[in-house]
Amino acid sequence: MPEDAQERLQANLQGQLRKLICQGLTCLDLSDAGTVSQLEPALSFMKLLIERFKVRGQLEEALSAKQWMLLQGILADGATTLVEANLESSLTEGSVRRKGGLRTTKGGVYTPNPKIQVNPLVRNTGTHVILTCSKCGLELKSSWVFEHRGKVATLVPTDGHSACRAKYVHTDAKISVKRDIATNLNMCIHGGLATQCVKCGGSQTC
Repeated sequence: MPEDAQERLQANLQGQLRKLICQGLTCLDLSDAGTVSQLEPALSFMKLLIERFKVRGQLEEALSAKQWMLLQGILADGATTLVEANLESSLTEGSVRRKGGLRTTKGGVYTPNPKIQVNPLVRNTGTHVILTCSKCGLELKSSWVFEHRGKVATLVPTDGHSACRAKYVHTDAKISVKRDIATNLNMCIHGGLATQCVKCGGSQTC
């Protein structure tokens, strides 16, 4: 294979790898200190690559600059979470501070943070649904739902039952649940996720 063809192939593979990394990281909750701490070595290495390039020039001038800038934004969120980790540990048990404010499961009742509550597609029904930890069976009540295009899902904390590192589920398979990740609740006027909508210029589009 000619040398220039090998270079094109390598560049294409690197581009696909960066795309997969971006997609994978945006599916994770980088506002969770535990998640970020486990990813810290990989996140630090990617941040180092970006910092090395910025010594030589502007990131906007890099090949596949859009992917690198998206990565830079994701890494910045992860770094913020690590800085806030000490604050997390000082909160009342059962409460977790997110960027949008305080979300709590205190007393076995789930309350989303203010940022989630003001989402026009989120509402409090006033009627609790009983959820259980998929590992230990601990019960959690939630009266908050996300409704979009006629489909209703009960909101649950994205990190589930922290003590078990397991998710909350409903015993009735007909009742769907949805994790309280703000970006996954932000729908655009075209009916999809705002971050993935090409027409809206979503941050996860190429």
